[in-house]
Formats: sequence, C-alpha cells, structure tokens
Amino acid sequence: MPRFADFDASALRRTTSVEGGFPWRGQTVTLIRIDAKGSVTQATRITEKRTMLAQAGPKDLVLAAWPGQWSQDVFVVDDLKAAREELS
Repeated sequence: MPRFADFDASALRRTTSVEGGFPWRGQTVTLIRIDAKGSVTQATRITEKRTMLAQAGPKDLVLAAWPGQWSQDVFVVDDLKAAREELS
C-alpha cells in the first residue's frame, strides 16, 4: 500500500502498474500535486509536468489523471525518478 507523507493512497492504482508504461507525454494526462503545506497545482503540458515533477518532494502527493474508456482514472505517481526520466 503506497503511503506518501501524510497521505494514504492505497485505494489508487500506481503509475508503475500500467502495462506497457504510463503515457506521461499524453495530452489527456493531467498531473496534480498536493505539497506538504496543502497547496494544490496541476500540470497538463509537458513543460509543466517536467517542472512539477522536478519540484515534487518526498512529502508531496502526486497524482496522474488519465481518461479511461468509461471514466476518469486516477493513479498515484509512485516512482518520481522514473516519471522524471520519461519526461526528460
């Protein structure tokens, strides 16, 4: 069960669990960051996603919203290093 600082994300799927890899560069993928102070930001463009992931720390919760076939799927970003590499 992934735990990020004071957040319990155990009800969410992990980005590393997506078969074939998570589509980080997808135009329909939005990243949402909740930092340790409770500030919420979002990123939709690749440059915004890079910046957000670079700023994300160990006490932050980073989520990825990706439209599924019938609903919006939300994932917890469980490997920041891998996500940063995918967007570099």
